[in-house]
Amino acid sequence: MVRIDAVVFGYRKLKISPDQLSLLTSILIRASIPSIINNDGTVTVRERDFERIKELISGRIDFSFSGPLGFYGRWKGYKYKMALVISVLLSIISVLFLSGLVWDIRVEGNERITDSQVVLGLSDAGFSIGDMWHTKDLSKIEADFLDCSSGVAWININRRGSVAYVRIIESEEDTEDVKLCDKPSNIVATADCVIEEITVKRGIAAVKPGDTVRKGDILVIGAYPEEMGGGFCRAEASVIGRINDSISVEIDREYEKKTASKQKLYSITLNIFKFSLNIFKKYGNLTNDCAIIEDEIKYSLFNTAKLPLSVRRVYVVEYDGVIGKYSDEQLVKIASDRLTSMRLSRLVGADLLRIRTEGRFTDSGYILTSDMVFLSEVGVQVDFDIEK
Repeated sequence: MVRIDAVVFGYRKLKISPDQLSLLTSILIRASIPSIINNDGTVTVRERDFERIKELISGRIDFSFSGPLGFYGRWKGYKYKMALVISVLLSIISVLFLSGLVWDIRVEGNERITDSQVVLGLSDAGFSIGDMWHTKDLSKIEADFLDCSSGVAWININRRGSVAYVRIIESEEDTEDVKLCDKPSNIVATADCVIEEITVKRGIAAVKPGDTVRKGDILVIGAYPEEMGGGFCRAEASVIGRINDSISVEIDREYEKKTASKQKLYSITLNIFKFSLNIFKKYGNLTNDCAIIEDEIKYSLFNTAKLPLSVRRVYVVEYDGVIGKYSDEQLVKIASDRLTSMRLSRLVGADLLRIRTEGRFTDSGYILTSDMVFLSEVGVQVDFDIEK
């Protein structure tokens, strides 16, 4: 059995005739050279003793020998030693460098605040994917994050391997009433209307149900009645008014129809952590008749762990414009859809009482109009200054 040091540093096998074996062993013993006699009649000696053994037995014993064996023998017989050394060194450097990077940020303990908000807040505090661990003071980052985030009461950043596990405790929701601004204000009308209902919580009502007001008229004065001691205050009231309004939409019969004529690859960018590498890019000014489409491909490991690697491709699409015409049915449908969207936006928070819609064709297209009567909140606070 070959000793472990011989396997690591190399050894050789000598083959001699059996009748000369005793002479060889006596020579090696006198020279203090260790050896092992194998069952097949060969003698195992260390690689570092081989040249000395050759000098001692040359001309005295007929022998043959093997090439270098063990790890050293394999290394000596390998042709591309320099390439192997460089590859091993680069691998070690890459492992040391990549293990010192922040590969991912995972958030725990959040309910109201999203993961994206936490990651963005950490980025503002100077900590993001691709940073070097040894260059970051986690205590300072945690303090800076808390200073900029009112919704988080406590945060801890813990490193596990190359992943940052962020544990947060959210601030308790404030259940107390928000303190009103001390600056006095009036409530004025936001539209021409007829007052249907007014409920004053603070201030003096300047109108009553049935009154007709115009936009900008004062509805509630920001002051206390004399029987309450007088003085100015911030008016608070709910004022419902009946509003007559009209909205319309006009659609031209002719329109410009754009169709994609050609699509060209403009650039390819490889993003690794915070580094971007332009693999391909076309230079030159872009025309106004083209659109830019961006496509980013992100990669993950077995669809479980995100990798800090993505490929961003940018395409330039050129369009050809032709003049098209809507039919009567298309004009009516398009105008109806757009007017419906405008009505829904106008009637948010309102109660519709009456509506009348009419449309007509014109020389250039189609006009659709809706006359509406609805109830809506019409009061808004307007601050005022007190001159002394």
